[in-house]
Amino acid sequence: MKRTSFDDYMAKRGLTEQDLQPYKDQLQERIRVYELKEARKACALTQQQLADHMGVSQKRVCELERGDIDHTQVSTLKRYVEGLGGILHVSATLPGREPIVIV
Repeated sequence: MKRTSFDDYMAKRGLTEQDLQPYKDQLQERIRVYELKEARKACALTQQQLADHMGVSQKRVCELERGDIDHTQVSTLKRYVEGLGGILHVSATLPGREPIVIV
């Protein structure tokens, strides 16, 4: 059986990198959410314990760990990370400039 390169596979189907970008973005979001959840578990905290520290419901922590992190308020992420004993860093990288630290 002949092996096909990924580029050949894409070309044969008329797909471009732009066509794949939404799927890549979705996968990246799932990875970020998974990493947050695993960090909480590594700190030996339940969702309820973290929620109590954050001042939110356990349901809110569950929702955060299930996805759509891109639409979560920075203040919520900050409380989540601080609840794990960490510090949230937010920066922006603009073309031709050094990164700007926001939080």
